[in-house]
Amino acid sequence: MEYALFYTQGADPQPYDPALDDIAEWDADGIARGVLEYGERLRPEHDATTVRVRGGELLIADGPFSEAKEAIGGFDVIDVPSLDEAIEIASRHPVARFGEVEIRPFWRGEGGVVADGDRLVPDGFDAEPKPGRSRYLLLVVADPNGEDVDESPEAWVAETGANGERLFGNRLQAPDATTRVMLRGGELVVSDGPLTEAKEWIAGLDLLDTAGLADAVSIAARHPMARAGTIELRPLWPLDVHADHAERTRREAAESAQRTEPRLTTGPGASAPRAEVWR
Repeated sequence: MEYALFYTQGADPQPYDPALDDIAEWDADGIARGVLEYGERLRPEHDATTVRVRGGELLIADGPFSEAKEAIGGFDVIDVPSLDEAIEIASRHPVARFGEVEIRPFWRGEGGVVADGDRLVPDGFDAEPKPGRSRYLLLVVADPNGEDVDESPEAWVAETGANGERLFGNRLQAPDATTRVMLRGGELVVSDGPLTEAKEWIAGLDLLDTAGLADAVSIAARHPMARAGTIELRPLWPLDVHADHAERTRREAAESAQRTEPRLTTGPGASAPRAEVWR
């Protein structure tokens, strides 16, 4: 069964110690066991862009849909026989020691776009984007303040897949199927429910491959959930698991407070509704 693992600071963050970051061992174990399909870190929440369409108007905002402590820092897709094994894998991830890991099963059957028995991440998937292309994790967020939209995303999936803009993705099961994992003082702490207490929650994810943020926003604006909910776009921030974590931490701390993505002030395309920037 495939699960998405989301990594966050959580409500009880602990100091990060680069000396205890054994992500290389975790990654190697997942590959050796054949359970790790794909995963990446995400650029900091400063580089997040949220997209909504309300009344035909495109609304773009800098930042993630949730509070900073709940912002997702990375994700993995794993395929394991049971939730118990997913919890065991999540508990050994370095983030479990200083943050939290949210485990969410993917939806299967009607309502999802991946058939039973098919892998979410295509076989032979190229983890590296081509020169001049950028990848974004598109998070589909349920929002009770969204419009009533009775439209399946199947047409959006077919169009973006045919254009080579959507690499893979699927709907996630509801928040009540969520498990949260963290380690505190060497003790495994497991609880039910999503990381966010708000009514907004992640309903699905897609990986996009585009020429930049403007194209990603245009694609997101066409998703039905841009009207019924919120779309969060997060650029990827690949991790070299063999890098010096202490040096990487110092280097990234200097740049993590600055937004590197462009600030969109006009519509992403002639076919898109008029754009407005939230500040």
